[in-house]
Amino acid sequence: MIKLNRRIAALKPSATMAAETRATELKAAGVDVISLAAGEPDFDTPERIKEAARRALAAGQTKYTPVAGTRELKEAIRLKLKRDNGLDYEIAEIMASAGGKQAEANIIAALFDEGDEVIIPTPAWVSFVAMVNLSGARATLVECPEGNGFTLDPERLRRAITPRTRGIILNSPSNPTGAVYSASQLGELAKILLEAGLWVLSDDVYEHIAYDGAAPHLFQIEPRLKAKGFALNSLSKAYAMTGWRIGFAAGPKEAIAAASRLQGQNSGNPNSITQIAAIEALTGPQDEILAMREEFRRRRQLVVERVRKIPGFSLPHVPGGAFYVFPNISALIGTHLDGRAVADGNAFADLILDAAQVAIVGGNDFGAPHHVRLSYATSIDNLNAAFDRIERVVAKLQR
Repeated sequence: MIKLNRRIAALKPSATMAAETRATELKAAGVDVISLAAGEPDFDTPERIKEAARRALAAGQTKYTPVAGTRELKEAIRLKLKRDNGLDYEIAEIMASAGGKQAEANIIAALFDEGDEVIIPTPAWVSFVAMVNLSGARATLVECPEGNGFTLDPERLRRAITPRTRGIILNSPSNPTGAVYSASQLGELAKILLEAGLWVLSDDVYEHIAYDGAAPHLFQIEPRLKAKGFALNSLSKAYAMTGWRIGFAAGPKEAIAAASRLQGQNSGNPNSITQIAAIEALTGPQDEILAMREEFRRRRQLVVERVRKIPGFSLPHVPGGAFYVFPNISALIGTHLDGRAVADGNAFADLILDAAQVAIVGGNDFGAPHHVRLSYATSIDNLNAAFDRIERVVAKLQR
């Protein structure tokens, strides 16, 4: 057996990517699979963005760029942060990376060390814990009850802070729950975070997919947090640019410089053509965002109605953002079909893929083993067909 680095050896595959990969493999084998697993808009990248990339290719703009992105891209990110979030940053406080995931991983690796603790409210995106563990720090998981809309209660936050706690990761709108923090909720959390002096990482990837007005930003509500805070974002969701791989971080320049040095050693600059496309995305007309959000809103209404009709599914809260529902399937735990037991969310997801040919993601790796995540980033026809299949399988479950 090959001896691996102990942190890499302990690393689990991403649950969301694993579910989508298996669905793709089944489709390639001729199985009629409907995927509700992907965290990816099903829209095409807007034509104006693709055209900017074509022009860049034709002009031969295919060389290395500065490691943390061109000045022109950083200016575009700076404009976006001011326009959308009311946040002012200097060029030296901004870095671009090959996707939001890389930006977050580099910031986490630059900030935290052995013995540090980083608070992660759960349910949480599956990669947060992995990123913290890879830095050598320890993830402190704080459960956010469904009864509280999957948002972090201030007292739970206060109790989770220890002398070793150095940071927290907040995600609003949330993957996987769709929860969106209100301005008042963020204000209450901000008081505790200021008092504790923690690094605050704000994952804003789904900010433009919020259904009840703009999602408030923590650093705009409490500007003093910005001195130890990072705005982390991606163009993947808002502009349907998942495969282009471009994201960014904005925060204190010393930490941004450290994360940029790390990026310089582990990957180098983000793709040169993608950077030019990103400038067009951020600075051009923003009409596509509204159109996509309204289509997601229409799908959300359908999905909430369909989920609530499935016996054993519970969805007390309508998601306020993102494009996921995260129903509780506790009532189905202990049922079985053809000798296969539903022990938790992962087992149910496996059963649904095999028996219904619908890919969903179990809640285990999100920190909620009695839940499943279903994405509505697919067509209305696909959604209706998927729920018809799921309902038929659930009707066959036995005690």
